[in-house]
Amino acid sequence: MKKYLFLGLMFVFTMILGACGNSTTESNETDSSSLTVYTTVFPLKSFAEQIGGDAVTVETIYPNGADIHTYEPTQKDMLEYAEGDLFIYTTDTLDPVSEKIRGAVEEHTVFFSAADGISEEAFEHDHAHEHEDEAGHEDEDGHDDEHGHEHGTDPHIWLDPELSVEMAEAIRDQLVEMDPDNESAYTENFEVLKEELTAIHTELGTITEDPVRDTVYISHESIGYLADRYHFEQVGISGLNNQEPSQQELTQIIEDIEAHEIPYILYEQNITSKVTDTIREETGTEPLEFHNLAVLNDEDDPEATYQSIMQDNIEVLDRALNE
Repeated sequence: MKKYLFLGLMFVFTMILGACGNSTTESNETDSSSLTVYTTVFPLKSFAEQIGGDAVTVETIYPNGADIHTYEPTQKDMLEYAEGDLFIYTTDTLDPVSEKIRGAVEEHTVFFSAADGISEEAFEHDHAHEHEDEAGHEDEDGHDDEHGHEHGTDPHIWLDPELSVEMAEAIRDQLVEMDPDNESAYTENFEVLKEELTAIHTELGTITEDPVRDTVYISHESIGYLADRYHFEQVGISGLNNQEPSQQELTQIIEDIEAHEIPYILYEQNITSKVTDTIREETGTEPLEFHNLAVLNDEDDPEATYQSIMQDNIEVLDRALNE
């Protein structure tokens, strides 16, 4: 009888030790000062990681190669976001998926718009370059011959390094507000990032100062902010939401490429376009890969930063405008 009593007491004691161990583990996790951050597009992840350093853990909500225009998070995803400390997005207009997520998990995490302080005028630009023949002909519906799409606000604001500095600064301020103990580190890291973004702005200004040609053809309308900032024209084969061109628009694009002897068409890492393939084959243009930075692909370096990818983009734009 004593034997069974002893075994029973040992069992209870073991259970108590296990519970204490679990309690200690949970306490250590709770006491961790690291902020868990979720972001929408990759540049926000990159900025938060670089500014936050070891004090943050950052994940983007988008899987590699996702189309941000059509992505829908699952319920499982929502539960993960609810466990985070901070959710960073651009704005409700530019990042409509954030509104859905906020409606589900806002009570559990802080939602922060990194572009909320940017002037609304910065979001206004021409999404497509108009094409009109010398006679100014109109199409059958009475519209000028042009390649243009029904479009909303262009979400690709991060491609403008000047606007990216503003978003990075806003992220710095938000991290400081939530974690004032690390203010000096956040500020120092931001200053390094700002310097590198400013250098990218300078390089883009150099290659667009006196270009050989003033128009860039790309698989979809994603470089409007770059075109506006550095004074060149974009022609997106597809619209902002990947709307394909009409037959008349397609014919006009081919004619323009041939007439102006355009050597390159830019393809994006997460956008497939059979129409762009058709135009390339018809005109004999060479494809160049431009990274719109919305999401990474499996082929991308997992250690890539906004700056490293933009350096590659500068080389691509230089070829498209100057070779």
